[in-house]
Amino acid sequence: MKRSFLISLPILLIGFGAGFLNGLLGAGGGILIVYGLQYVLGKERVEPHAVFASAIAVMLPLSALSALQYLRKGHLDSASVGLLALPAIAGGVIGALLLRRLSPRALSRLFAAVVLVSGLVLVI
Repeated sequence: MKRSFLISLPILLIGFGAGFLNGLLGAGGGILIVYGLQYVLGKERVEPHAVFASAIAVMLPLSALSALQYLRKGHLDSASVGLLALPAIAGGVIGALLLRRLSPRALSRLFAAVVLVSGLVLVI
């Protein structure tokens, strides 16, 4: 029981941090979840596909709650959401199907590239 508490406390903190980042910045929670779970659970040889899938599953309700808060405060452009929603759903389905076909190494490199490009765009 003590071991499960030691594992679950960092996971709870990762979840809190992901929610905080997503609520504050509208993004970043998924990145924290992926890196956090890889660090905390990596010692137990957790499968990388499971880490990415877990991050996606957590980000769905988290993003929905953040979007509701933005909507409530009048910061959500419903015309853009309407145009983006269906293509985004299609892309999500295709990405989820590809998740099973890519190697863990390819997934990690792709994820790192997305994080790196995102950081560069923010800096520039």
